[in-house]
Amino acid sequence: QLVLFSGKLNTIAGVVTTFFLLVYATVNLACLALEWASAPNFRPTFRYFTWHTCLLGIAGCCVMMFLISPVSASLLILLLALHYLSPSSTWGYISQALIFHQVRKYLLMLDVRKDHVKFWRPQMLLMVQNPRGSARLIDFVNDLKKSGLYVLGHVELQDLDTLPSDPLQPQQDSWLSLVDKLNVKAFVSLTLAPSVRYGVRQLLFTSGLGGMRPNTLVLGFYDDEAPQDSLAQHPAFTSTREEVPLGFPPLRAPTAPKLLSPREYVGIVADALKMLRNVLLCRQLESLDK
Repeated sequence: QLVLFSGKLNTIAGVVTTFFLLVYATVNLACLALEWASAPNFRPTFRYFTWHTCLLGIAGCCVMMFLISPVSASLLILLLALHYLSPSSTWGYISQALIFHQVRKYLLMLDVRKDHVKFWRPQMLLMVQNPRGSARLIDFVNDLKKSGLYVLGHVELQDLDTLPSDPLQPQQDSWLSLVDKLNVKAFVSLTLAPSVRYGVRQLLFTSGLGGMRPNTLVLGFYDDEAPQDSLAQHPAFTSTREEVPLGFPPLRAPTAPKLLSPREYVGIVADALKMLRNVLLCRQLESLDK
């Protein structure tokens, strides 16, 4: 109303149009990213949709912004350039502090007593013995989680009383690097235990926070097939010619004994069912071609 009283409606019209074009360009950019990422939940109903139309929409919006208001468009491009080209700071990021504050607040608001079946979503705890033999399984569960919680769990069979320091701390960086490289939206949860079954129990009890806790345990199938190094064949490494991270041990030899007995495997499934968790057993995902 103040703008109307000032009689400068034409001035504000240029600014409003610039922001509208910026929003439309962002929508095109989001569609372009989803199309290039082959997101399974992105299914546009427009019959003639292609990534070419997205690029055309972005380019058209940028050209029109410069034609309408060269100064405003230049400032926006300058802000984007500063955001993406600025060097990383050494004094920390205030965005991380703000994200922590908001996440803590919303976790407290996420009341498990208000859960409803209409809004149920799978929240996965995937047990991984060695990522070298489970790369396809990690990818598959990442697609299956449907915007739910995803935790990669690993049990290290050692006793902390007999060790000089925590052996999980050096491994944490390797697991986080693996998550980044495979581009999966997962958390990592490692634990020490005298047996795999006790370790899985610990993770089922302690993984997650507040209303975000795993409701589904995912295990590889227990069979006699020899483990295969699927991580070395993963597109994340073959496409960029990078070496597989060296933080993980080599796979078990086909003739070597397993760390997990059949009785213990069945016990893990029984424990999960007693704790009212869903159980998912996955088999032969090495042959899955997405």
